[in-house]
Amino acid sequence: MSKAPIDSNILKSFHHFLHYYQASQLTCGVIVAHADLDQSKLSKLKAYLEKEEPDTAFQINYDAQLGILGLLLDDCNLAYTHFYALYVKEFLEQHNRLTGFLLVGSFPENSNDAEQMLMNMMKEMTESNSDAKEIKVFENITKKTAETRSILIVDPDVSVRQLLKNYLESKEYIVHTAKNGKDGLDQYKKLLPDLVITEINLSAIAGYQFINELKKIDEQSNRHSEIIVLTNKQMEQDIKRTFEFGVAEYITKSFSLIELEARIKRLVKVMG
Repeated sequence: MSKAPIDSNILKSFHHFLHYYQASQLTCGVIVAHADLDQSKLSKLKAYLEKEEPDTAFQINYDAQLGILGLLLDDCNLAYTHFYALYVKEFLEQHNRLTGFLLVGSFPENSNDAEQMLMNMMKEMTESNSDAKEIKVFENITKKTAETRSILIVDPDVSVRQLLKNYLESKEYIVHTAKNGKDGLDQYKKLLPDLVITEINLSAIAGYQFINELKKIDEQSNRHSEIIVLTNKQMEQDIKRTFEFGVAEYITKSFSLIELEARIKRLVKVMG
């Protein structure tokens, strides 16, 4: 290599952002990839990512001397960063510009020092002899994130959302909520939660379509989130159709919080 990773313009251009994320204790995702790019292809990649994931703010830089592409994703955890890397990989492969593997990480999941994490990732990129064109996770996890399970609640009824959020947070789950199918899908892409509790009667994106989209995302990201349907619908055909879509549990309203928690614990235990 013609220069050391510490002198890379990727580190220099991301320095201010990484310092801000760490000082503010904000989450950020990092992707580095072996690639052969010019300014034209870099601009096309940026436009492609903005089109595919318009709600994700990012910084992008390319070190031509090292042949390494760097991306910094605003407010993105490790699971979503891995999902986002699929788009980067797809573009580079379609344009025959991927020359090695991609490495993904997230602050503070992978390290308590954001800038040091990026330096270590760059070092791994330059020192590795692997030419496998795959996505790897930076192996420097300092926190056991699997100990706390995350849940996404999708329901148009604000009282139901608030009831479930308050109860499950009291049980030490990380809980996110969405009021319709579109909002739920957008959050799912970013969060990739361990569990989804959803109503079938959804607006923007219908309930069955919503569940089907979740399954597609799981296939793309090589992740798996269990799904519990919590709904007003009690017809036998609705129950049958829902299980055909691959949900784990079907609960009708009104419901017992204790029963719901028991089913959640069973699914979380199976996942763990």
